[in-house]
Amino acid sequence: MTYDVLVAGASFAGLAVAQRVQGRVVLVDRYPVGAHQTSACGAPVSLLRAMGAEEAILQIHHRIVVHMPRGTYVWPLHGEPFCTFDYRLFGQLALRRVRAEFVQASVQGMVGTTVHTSAGAFRVRLVADCTGWRAALLQATGGLGRRRWLGFGLETEVPCTFPEGLHFFFWPDVSPDGYAWAFPCGKRVRLGVLSYGGRTRVREDLERFARRFGVEPQGYHGGYLEFGLHNPVVGSVFGVGDAVGQCLPLTGEGIRAAVHAGWLVGHLFQQILEGRCTVEQARDRYRAYVAAQQRRMKFLTLATQAVLYLPGWVVELLVRAFSWPPLRQRFLAEYFATFGPSSASGILEGEAGVAELADAADSKSAGLLRPCGFDSHPRHQGG
Repeated sequence: MTYDVLVAGASFAGLAVAQRVQGRVVLVDRYPVGAHQTSACGAPVSLLRAMGAEEAILQIHHRIVVHMPRGTYVWPLHGEPFCTFDYRLFGQLALRRVRAEFVQASVQGMVGTTVHTSAGAFRVRLVADCTGWRAALLQATGGLGRRRWLGFGLETEVPCTFPEGLHFFFWPDVSPDGYAWAFPCGKRVRLGVLSYGGRTRVREDLERFARRFGVEPQGYHGGYLEFGLHNPVVGSVFGVGDAVGQCLPLTGEGIRAAVHAGWLVGHLFQQILEGRCTVEQARDRYRAYVAAQQRRMKFLTLATQAVLYLPGWVVELLVRAFSWPPLRQRFLAEYFATFGPSSASGILEGEAGVAELADAADSKSAGLLRPCGFDSHPRHQGG
């Protein structure tokens, strides 16, 4: 079977690539689209709008809440609200904008221009590796090099109310080498624990964290996150998302980076197919986009190392300092510029309609179930 483009992996990165390229395209994943959630599913509202998946929104969030042992700090998200969303519905809605053949199969490797899968071999001109931290095709080419920094996160979802906002808990007694989180999503809340060091035995940490709020975990999902940018292109294989370390250090946010990079790769593939761009030019453009993220990614890496290695009281002083409005606003501006949308990919979307989406999503949150045992009145407001 011969195709113009093969996209390996049908989660956030793969769907983004496939949405922006036409022609003979095949999208390959070992699971049905939307069937294997590993993410906490928090992303900007504008991103879901642009993916055509706004109906998957469960709750809008207008603030980040950072919980430290001695205080709580609120960071308003002015102009860029986030949301929590239903992963399965997101995948189904985003797939509607994809003009590609979907094949459920495992990617096994690549030799020359042939990609081998459990469903057979595919001869292709261009490949997007969106297979997550395993980077199945980039590893097969031998050009990825040494694996770098893997974190590990585990999450559960339970019925209860929780104060609005994306909550991060830097509590050493819960996660000594990372943080815990609580992301409300309508009638439920997602509770999770992240180990920056890739420690996988975090189930007890998560159970202990959940009991702080009077709830018990109900099932688990999660996986590895890779921090540290790799060469994003090897031959005709373009890596997107965790496959090339595009997950943001400190927060572990990966959806926004994967989608924005995926849109750009899909746009570049389309230009190649239309004869408006060579493969070499596309490689250079994508490498330049990724290289432009290095400075901000290094800063976030340093911040992650500070959490890991500095005394807790020093980390809390830094959080307090960055909660000063001018410094906080500068930090958030730089943070959201990391893996921002590329104007070259033609996918910049306006914010029109965000208020209407917020009203619709907030209405879904009415009539919530029993509250968690949580103090919803932070001691330190970020201004």
